[in-house]
Amino acid sequence: MARFILLRVLQSFIAFVGIAVLIFVLVRASGNPIDLLRSSTSTPEQIANLQRELGLDKSYWVQFGVFIKDLAHGDLGYSLVKQRSVISMIGDALPNTLKLVIPSFIISMVGAVILGVFAAVRRDSFFDNGIKFLAILGQALPGFWLAIMAVLLFSVIWHVLPTAGLGGPSHYILPVSTMSFFLLPGMMRLVRSGMLDVLDNEYIKLARIKGVTERVLVWKHAFRNALIAPLTAAGMIMATMVMGAVVTENVFNWPGMGRLMMEATFVRDFPVVQATTLLIAVIVLGLNLLVDILYAYVDPQIRYQRS
Repeated sequence: MARFILLRVLQSFIAFVGIAVLIFVLVRASGNPIDLLRSSTSTPEQIANLQRELGLDKSYWVQFGVFIKDLAHGDLGYSLVKQRSVISMIGDALPNTLKLVIPSFIISMVGAVILGVFAAVRRDSFFDNGIKFLAILGQALPGFWLAIMAVLLFSVIWHVLPTAGLGGPSHYILPVSTMSFFLLPGMMRLVRSGMLDVLDNEYIKLARIKGVTERVLVWKHAFRNALIAPLTAAGMIMATMVMGAVVTENVFNWPGMGRLMMEATFVRDFPVVQATTLLIAVIVLGLNLLVDILYAYVDPQIRYQRS
């Protein structure tokens, strides 16, 4: 197990280095931030001094070396626009994103497990067909459309929930519900498919013949073996939620990482864009690493094959 974990950590580190290089290149390909920072009356000397202060007068190779050096020391730099340390800005935004993502993930996972298991147990029933229709409908609707429709119905037309912002418990209902509903269908289908595959196995049929109760059969014998596919997808779904927070936070004016990254992108605030994107990449890589470890724990054969 230790060898498997070490191998996955090494793979994640290599992926992180590649992502860091890609982010550095793409951010600078978007344009020069000096064009947005300078005024219409700026002289060439003032522009040159500003470039020198920001280190933009150096070659890309030198800038990349400074970027990697600062990253290794945990220095994410200062915002070009707000003149604040990027770490402090992330410190303000990240907890708000977690307040949105974690409840949404828990609700979608619990709902997917309950609905998926009961749909599999009641195969081809009215309930099962309804769950399949809900899953197809949910996966067909874009997340941003769901968010906009939720604001239109519950805030603009019915006036029962606040439109946007971070405040009391009522401010959480729309964004959390939107993200949960967007992620629920895919996980629900995986749980249902996994349960159906396991319930068709011979050892389950033999257990039924021996008189094992349906409750024990489903939740003790079938459920654990059906968890492999959902566990694999859980990491990707959590990662999708982190990345999908960019859309949700901007629709609901939620002061989190997604909104911070979007605002920084519009004004070409290099340090903020680099730091927020790298942090999201670290979260995604960490979640995938955690899921792989859980995956190997549930099915030891996977551990030996990948090692």
